[in-house]
Amino acid sequence: MTKATRETPTPRTPRGQRGKRDAATPVHGQKSKSTPKATPKAKPDEHRATPKDKQKRTSDIPSAKRRKKTDGDFEARVFFNSRLNAHEADTQQFQPTLEDRQMYEAARSAAALDEAKVTGCAVDANTPASTPGAVVSVGYRVKKIRIGAYEIDSWYISPYPDEYSRHPLLYICEFCLKYMKSSYTYSRHCQKCTLRHPPGDEIYRDGSISVFEVDGRKNKIYCQNLCLMGKMFLDTKTLYYDVEPFLFYILCEYDNGGYHFAGYYSKEKRSVQGYNLSCIMILPSKQREGYGKLLIEFSYLLSKKEGVSGSPEKPLSDFGLLSYRSYWRRAVYEILLHVGERAMPVVTIDAVSRKTGMTVDDVISTLQTDGMLQRTNGMSYALVVDKAKIERFIEAAREKAPRRIDSSKLRWAPFLTKNSVAVQEDDGDISV
Repeated sequence: MTKATRETPTPRTPRGQRGKRDAATPVHGQKSKSTPKATPKAKPDEHRATPKDKQKRTSDIPSAKRRKKTDGDFEARVFFNSRLNAHEADTQQFQPTLEDRQMYEAARSAAALDEAKVTGCAVDANTPASTPGAVVSVGYRVKKIRIGAYEIDSWYISPYPDEYSRHPLLYICEFCLKYMKSSYTYSRHCQKCTLRHPPGDEIYRDGSISVFEVDGRKNKIYCQNLCLMGKMFLDTKTLYYDVEPFLFYILCEYDNGGYHFAGYYSKEKRSVQGYNLSCIMILPSKQREGYGKLLIEFSYLLSKKEGVSGSPEKPLSDFGLLSYRSYWRRAVYEILLHVGERAMPVVTIDAVSRKTGMTVDDVISTLQTDGMLQRTNGMSYALVVDKAKIERFIEAAREKAPRRIDSSKLRWAPFLTKNSVAVQEDDGDISV
């Protein structure tokens, strides 16, 4: 009985290798001849893999342990310890769409209308968001400020940012002058504020009164806040943010709680016109106490210390003009009161200017207002002194404003060094 034999199928040769048979591959039905294997030729050294290449190749494919550790760190870093999945951690899907923008604009408009009902201001719902330094629109106005223990009504519009001007009441720290919107923020700030005096040099102290000199370049934020607050009580003030060319002199009242802000004046570091004062402001809660004339007298004291004559920057506000005329009259009268005495037998307008630190024009204006200059012959003028009138005025001025500047308590050197003018006094004749 013959056994049926099953033929082994011949393996198919790839299409590109058809017709090419290896000599070592036997054909079906033929016996293969044992032929020795050919020893492959050694490849050049440049094609041989170095241990460094092997290490690099193996490092490209991390092991299971290394891959598991790396994936765990990545998931912990991206998915927040598996609190988020891959879909939730993908930030690309949160780009605002057109529908999102429309919903935001609708919510912002509704919030603006609700705020208008609270503040009582006419608000445009399409007003764009404010930017730092943006000028406040006419419809917004801070009606009151809270500084220290006082709540003060504002007089004019100050260009605070829109998010602050929308509130009728603004809270201001009396030490650093930072402005805030809410009483909670203000109370928290008062607990954390480290300042108890202006950030400058104390150059004058007389009892409870101190004056600090603050450089606008060194303390820019403080001076900007000071100018914004000052604009609420000064109509002609135009300086808000460019404070670097100015020096600020802060008047403070001292007690156990620190140095409390009362007023200030500013002046340019380099004034071509010779101005010794740019603007002056006393808080309404501190007015009628002689602080305005005190600062005016202080500005002229610094001018005399520099060896120059000074004048305030024009135009002056209504209150500023009244204060200056009163001070000029008192300063000139105090000189004229001693005319004819042994110490001052003769006086001239130039001598009065050097004695008071006032300009010649301001001296002439004061004398003309009081009718003390009379024309004699041609273009010459004579100074007519009425001592009884002068004595009555000085006595009344001392009763109204008892505060005076004591020059011996000034500790100050001029900001810019100049060649001082040598002044010599002999028997009332003042010569340069």
